[in-house]
Amino acid sequence: MSNIKYTKSERLLQRARKVLAGGVSSEFRKYNHPHALFYAHGKGSRVYDADGNEYLDFTLSQGPLILGHSHPEVVKAVSDYSKDGQLYAGQHLKEIELAEKLHAVIPSAELMRFCLDGSTAIQTAFRVARAKTGRQKFLRFEGHYHGWLDNVSWGNAAPSLSDMGDREHPVANPWSKGLAEGTKHESLLLPWNDLALVEKTVAEKHQEIAAIITEPVMCNNNCIEPAPGFLQGLRDICDQYGIALIFDEVITGFRLGLGGAQEYFGIIPDMSIFAKAFASVIP
Repeated sequence: MSNIKYTKSERLLQRARKVLAGGVSSEFRKYNHPHALFYAHGKGSRVYDADGNEYLDFTLSQGPLILGHSHPEVVKAVSDYSKDGQLYAGQHLKEIELAEKLHAVIPSAELMRFCLDGSTAIQTAFRVARAKTGRQKFLRFEGHYHGWLDNVSWGNAAPSLSDMGDREHPVANPWSKGLAEGTKHESLLLPWNDLALVEKTVAEKHQEIAAIITEPVMCNNNCIEPAPGFLQGLRDICDQYGIALIFDEVITGFRLGLGGAQEYFGIIPDMSIFAKAFASVIP
């Protein structure tokens, strides 16, 4: 490992810092070793940086490349379709065909709306839940990631033990500076996998709660499965109090099963967010 060179990536990072904030377009990229790396190409499960170093890409670009880098059928499909046009600002056949496939495999996908990214989709689901219930708040869980917008950036990163608070009242620590302080109060934050505490909280505050949102498997701070009966308990609580149950399946979608965690566990949410992995679906 000591012979690996990062000279070109380092030069590119210095160049990027002159025009990109921090030299990167995502904070996550800062934490590559030994610094943000610049990649030149990828093939299958492997990616290569500007210095020619080869890596196994376990995340496959954080999810979208579920079939690997430069899959020949995907590359051909993109090339062929691009010859006819790229963006129409209107409806097109492929949109219907994709929706029909998703409708067939995802249990909760009765109707769907395509968004530009997962963060936008989350906020769309909140808006639907608020409109339907007439309530304002949503209940979410420590360590779960639901995008980078202000109202879901409290309590979504693992804090130090001294900053966690007690179990029934976890501290909603900010993910970054610059968050609008009032957005902290849009949600109720609870620890993951404590169904009794969810029941107690909802019984006391259900008139405020439009939705409960959860990763059906906690994926963004270690990988923790739901305790037996936990997801069904959330479903029952939401049914009892007229609250929308939202599954964030950005990571679990198409991985635990073709229909996501909801198919795998047999629990159907009212709304679900799928993203990234269907970017490489072959027509």
